Formats: sequence, C-alpha cells, structure tokens
Amino acid sequence: MFLIDRNNISSVSKVIAELDLKRDSYDDPHFFPPRSVDQELQLGYFVAMVAIDHRTGTPLGAFEGYVNGEFFHGADLLYRLGMLIFKDDPEFFSADRLSRLTYDDSRRLLEFDGRIIWDYHVRTFLLRDIGEKTLEFYGSFRELLDVRNVLELIERLKLFRAYEDPVAKKSYLLAKFLDGRELVRFLDKENFEVAVDNHLSRLAIRLGIIRFLDYTYIEKQIEVPRDFDVELRLAIRKAWKLVSKLSNVDPFTLDDFLWSFGRRVCRQNKPKCGDCPFRDVCLARSLNKYWFEHRYILTWYY
Repeated sequence: MFLIDRNNISSVSKVIAELDLKRDSYDDPHFFPPRSVDQELQLGYFVAMVAIDHRTGTPLGAFEGYVNGEFFHGADLLYRLGMLIFKDDPEFFSADRLSRLTYDDSRRLLEFDGRIIWDYHVRTFLLRDIGEKTLEFYGSFRELLDVRNVLELIERLKLFRAYEDPVAKKSYLLAKFLDGRELVRFLDKENFEVAVDNHLSRLAIRLGIIRFLDYTYIEKQIEVPRDFDVELRLAIRKAWKLVSKLSNVDPFTLDDFLWSFGRRVCRQNKPKCGDCPFRDVCLARSLNKYWFEHRYILTWYY
C-alpha cells in the first residue's frame, strides 16, 4: 500500500542538515500569552487551544480574515482570536470556566466577522471535556502537566477526547509548546516526535519519503477510511523521525520548519518550487505530479 523510502529520506536529510534551522520560542504576542502571567492560565491556554487546533478550512471555504488590519489564515487566526479573549478574560481558559462552556461562550472564540468555524459544536464539546475531566481527575492544569517525560504526557492526555488520536498529533504539538516555553522540562527528548498534520503529510508524499504502490487514492482525492489515515500518518511520523536523526535536527525544530514551509512554499495549490531547497531531490517535481495529501476531512485529530 505504502512504504518508507530510505533513499529519499537520506536525500531530504542532507538538505535539511544544511538549512541551519532554529527553534521557535512561541512568544509571539499575536498568538501566545506572556510568560509573566499566572502559570495555570498559561497551561490552560495551551491545553485548550491545541485541543481545538485541527482543520479550520473545508472544501466550502477557508477560515481567514483581517484582525485590526492584519491578515490571518487558518490556525493563525484561531490562535489570534484565542489571544484576544485571553487578553480581556484570561479566566476563560481556566478548567472551571471550560467545564461550564456554553455554545454562546464558545462563539466568542470561534466566530469571526459574522462567520463561525465549521465544526464549532465539536470544538465546544472538546473544550468542555477538557475542563470537566481536568477538574475531576487532576484538579488543575498544573497537576495534569506535572510530568517529567513526554510519553507520560501522551498517556495522560488520552483521557481527553481532543487528544485521543492514535498518532498523537495534538499531544506532540502541545508537548512542543510546553517544552519551548519551559513550562514542562522533559527528560526523554529522544521520544520527541513531529506533529503529523495535513502539511507534514503532503510534504512527505511530495518529497517521496513515503511512496505508494498505487496513487489512486491520492490522485483522485478519494476519502480514505480512518484506519488507513492512522496507519499512513504513523508511517509518516516514523519517516520524519528518521529525517530528524540523519539531519541531526530535533523533531520539534523540524516540526516548526515543516509546518511553516508547507503553508508558505509547498502549498496545496501553486507550490513555489523556485523557493524550495528540496527542488533537486523532490519526487513530485521530478514527475511533475504535485500530489495533495490524502483526503480525510471529517476528523478532529488534526
């Protein structure tokens, strides 16, 4: 069905090793709270926002627009709206408030310019579930996140519906933020992984570090079943981990780069191959077949 191509992994790794990648600090005030505010509220913000950080756009339209004269798209707009609420009402992200979240409450976060995100009922449910279970099982976000290794964090987060993805996209994204902000100090950095979403999947397919025996599902954009999606993203995660090891770039730094690169350069439509450092090793470019990622839309996993 599909396989990991170690030859292409080697070629891609050599390019990445030469890019001098730097880790983000996750301090941009457009998207993240100041480090000076109460730690419980910082933790609540990250747990809650990552919980609803999945597909924002659908074939029906993009989630984007201007906020105070600045344009934001997709996840950037979601976090920008989150920070507007955090600035005015940081207790919104407390476990107690989340546990009592109403649809009217969530519209403050998920509605923009008269439009509301496509699955706001689902995201409201996920946020309420976070608040209820945090209070019931841990009492606070500090206690929930009182861990020393990332595998323990992944296991704890499985309690929540938002973090039940077998590939743990949201869990590793949260771990990346917590580690980068020094809110949690993980001792098992060898267990870090990239957070596999549609961008990292598309890059893996186009670069050929994942190869298909039959590209029909990809080329015809046929909706794949859940098991196929999970198996494929697990393989993609493994492939990027090999790239991380060969390039000597840690998975969280690699994830920062790949996510941004997939949005800015190797986009679904009209990829900017002239700006791409991988153009000489890219399978898609060599075949002139700029595949999209596999199609699996109705999910809150990523």
